[in-house]
Amino acid sequence: MKGLLPVLLVMSGHVFAQDSARDWLDEMSSALQTLDYDGIFVYLHDDKLEAMRIIHRMDPGGQRERLVSLTGSAREVLRDDKSVTCIMPDNKSVMIGQSRPRQPFPVVPRDLDSVSPYYALEDVGDDRMAGHTARVIAITPRDSFRYGYRFWIDKNTRMLLKSDMTGVDGKPIEQVMFTRLVIGTDIPADDLQPSLTGDGYAWHRQEDIHRSADNSVSGEPGWAVAKLPDGFRLTDFQHKRMREGRGDAEHMVFTDGLATVSVYVEQSSAERPGFIGLSSMGAMNAYRAMLDGSQVTVVGEVPAATVEMIATSVERRAEQPHD
Repeated sequence: MKGLLPVLLVMSGHVFAQDSARDWLDEMSSALQTLDYDGIFVYLHDDKLEAMRIIHRMDPGGQRERLVSLTGSAREVLRDDKSVTCIMPDNKSVMIGQSRPRQPFPVVPRDLDSVSPYYALEDVGDDRMAGHTARVIAITPRDSFRYGYRFWIDKNTRMLLKSDMTGVDGKPIEQVMFTRLVIGTDIPADDLQPSLTGDGYAWHRQEDIHRSADNSVSGEPGWAVAKLPDGFRLTDFQHKRMREGRGDAEHMVFTDGLATVSVYVEQSSAERPGFIGLSSMGAMNAYRAMLDGSQVTVVGEVPAATVEMIATSVERRAEQPHD
C-alpha cells in the first residue's frame, strides 16, 4: 500500500489536470461565441504577418461578426448564424455562402473525450498576453499525423488571447495573437455593417450540387480511402462543381474531431493535367495524384505525410451486387 499510494496520487493528479484543461477549453469556446468583443489580432503564417479587426456581438437573433483586413487588400467578411459574406475589392466580387466556423480561430470540439485517444490535454500554467493574465492549455497529438495547439485564455473572461498551431516538432506553424482587445463593450449596430458596399461588384452565391440537409453523409461515394490515421472518419460526402465546363467532383470530408481533411476526386483533364505531388501553404498541405484517369486531391491542415498517405490510398469502390 505504501508503494501504491504515490502512484495513485500521480494518477489522480493527471486526471485532475486533464479535467482542468478540458474545462478551460470548453469555457474558451463558449466565450468566443457568446461574448461581445472588439479587437485587433495579427495572424502569422508563411513568414507573413496579417492584421485584422474582429467585431463580434451576441444578440437575441444569434451571433453576428465582422472581420476587416487591416493589411493588404481591403477585404471584409460578415458572418451570422445563417450565412457568410465575403467582399473582395481586388476582383470586384462578393461571395455569399453557408456560414462556417470562424477562421483563423481554431474550433475546439464540444466532446473532447472523443479526441482524447489521439490528443493529450495539458494545463501548462499561467502567462501574460495582450495585457491580460492568461492560462496556457496545450493539445498535443499522440502521433505524427496531426498538428497540436496551444491556447492562451484570459483568466477572467475565458476569452482566447492567442493560439499557436504546432508542427510535429512542437514548433509554431501558425500564430494568432490579439494586440488590442476590448471585452464586454456595447457593440454599435453600425460597427457590424460593411464599409465596402459592393456596388458594381459581381455577386456570387456558393451552392453545392448536392448536399444533405443535416450535413451528414448522403449516399455512397464511388471512391474509398484505404489508409487513414487512427480516429479519422467520414463525416460528409457530396458532389461539387469544381470548374466550369467540367463534371462534378466527389468530395469526402474526414475528421478526427479536431483536424479535418478534404478528398476530391474528379475526371482529369488532358488539356490541364495540373500539378502532381505535394504543395504547401503554411499549415495547409495538399497532395494531388492520378488514378484510373481521375485526379485525386487531398487538402487539410495536417502534416504533409498525412495528405500523401490518404491520396495514395484512394481506390475505386467495388460495385455492389444487385439483388
